[in-house]
Amino acid sequence: MSEDLIARWLDDRDSLNDDEAAELHRLLSADPGLARQVKDQLATDELLSRRLAVDRRNFENQVAQRLVGEGTDKIFLKSTLDAVQDERGRRFSWRARLPEAAAAAILIAGLFLLLRRELPPTVDAPAAARPVQHGLRAQYYKGQDLRGPAIDRIDPGIDFSWGAGQPPIAATKDVYSVRWTGKLWPKYTERYTLHLRYDDGIRVWVGGKIILDDWKGRYVIVAKTVDVDLQAGKPVDLKIEYFNGGDRGVMQLAWSSKSQPEESIPESALSHE
Repeated sequence: MSEDLIARWLDDRDSLNDDEAAELHRLLSADPGLARQVKDQLATDELLSRRLAVDRRNFENQVAQRLVGEGTDKIFLKSTLDAVQDERGRRFSWRARLPEAAAAAILIAGLFLLLRRELPPTVDAPAAARPVQHGLRAQYYKGQDLRGPAIDRIDPGIDFSWGAGQPPIAATKDVYSVRWTGKLWPKYTERYTLHLRYDDGIRVWVGGKIILDDWKGRYVIVAKTVDVDLQAGKPVDLKIEYFNGGDRGVMQLAWSSKSQPEESIPESALSHE
């Protein structure tokens, strides 16, 4: 009676009614050795549960290999059912022996794997990707030296032509400067050409390295190109500083490569964090 009561409680902590729970408490209180045995079994069950969870993948691979052989399935299924029935018959007595407990648990898990073979494979849902914030962070300053309070905004790209008296921010005599920061996302692994048109001065960094430094005032629009090696789908840091010293302002950024026709770099290829 005591073994059956303890075995039921070990199988399911909520399986006993109030009278049975009181009887179990009396039994364990009256027999410290039995109480120790039950406590040890609880620890064993927890250890076994953790061990099987950790080794589940390796174990399933091993069982799957056993099931591959021709004519193996029926034999393995029968041995598994026999083990389950034997476990039910012995109840509490087998629990104190970890090797047998582990073997029974492994066989039961093998049965589960065997029955699951007929079901279509499940596919893990991909982890939710962090949404990309498209465009570049832009900081606009009064004056041409990128100092003082900045007006922050997100620009979808860099393709600007500001007329005289029409600055992007309120600025005295059309004198202003801008810093754009973010990442560049190429589609192809190859050498790209960056095409820049500007009036007045710029500095450009790609991957933390300055690739163009032309911080000069001028009266005409300048067009320059710079080659950079990029990898498909691998974002690279991009920073551009620009100033306009008066009158109209122009700042335009495009790219091209063997596989990419020349175009203004689109918002989808730019990101900020």
